[in-house]
Order: sequence, then C-alpha cells, then structure tokens
Amino acid sequence: MSTPILPTTATGAITSGYLIDMVEYYFAAVDRNDLDAVLSCFHEDAIVTIQSAHSPHEGRDSGIRQMYVELFENYRNHMRHIHFRHVADPENNRVASQFSVELTDNEGTDISLTNANFFYLEDGLFRRVFIYMSDGVNVLN
Repeated sequence: MSTPILPTTATGAITSGYLIDMVEYYFAAVDRNDLDAVLSCFHEDAIVTIQSAHSPHEGRDSGIRQMYVELFENYRNHMRHIHFRHVADPENNRVASQFSVELTDNEGTDISLTNANFFYLEDGLFRRVFIYMSDGVNVLN
C-alpha cells in the first residue's frame, strides 16, 4: 500500500498545505471509488468514527476497509464531495473540513449532505477521523 506523495516543508515538517492536500487527495480517491488510494491515507491501526451515528470503524485493513467497500457498492452511481472549507492546525497535525456531498444510491435516489470531518494525523497519515453527517443520515453504515 503506497503513501500519497504530498508537499512538506524542506525540513519535513507537516504544513497547512500538506494537511489540506491530504484531505483533498483522500476525498478525490473516495469520489473515484479508489479503495487502495483511500486506504493509503490511513495508519494501519486508524479509527474512523461516524460521530453523528456513534459508529466506530477500527483498523485500516478491516473495519475501515469494509466501511469503504460498502460505501462504494451502495453509491456506485454517483458520489462527489465539493465546496470545501478547511481549517488546518499543523502544530497539532489536525485539520477540520466542512463540505457538501452529492450521492445517488443504487435505486436512483439522490442524497445531498453537508458534512464536517475532523482529521488527526500522525506521521503524515490519518490516525483518527471523526465524521459528522447532516440530517442524521449515515451513508457509511
């Protein structure tokens, strides 16, 4: 599993630009249904919690993988993350992102959400991610 190659400073320190690029790389991979690229953003023992549904998914190669396999299967018709607003905190290796999501499920139902994610990185990869979905909808069962 390869790690995304994204910019850092000459000293190798994580920058605001790196944090934002990492999040946008991740969402672009999600929108392409590129499971390997999505998983490359996570530490092996990462945890993704759908906070609005109290649903944790543990382990890049187990719980997190299964969550994205099901997401890609359930929304293979259309998935797009747009209109990003990021707040990066490079001193603490974290970034908050607010965005819109457009989805079409396999029955042809359109879903529009406004979500917020909080990403906590370690060694340049996601260690913890908290996802808040609008309207109590959980598309990441």
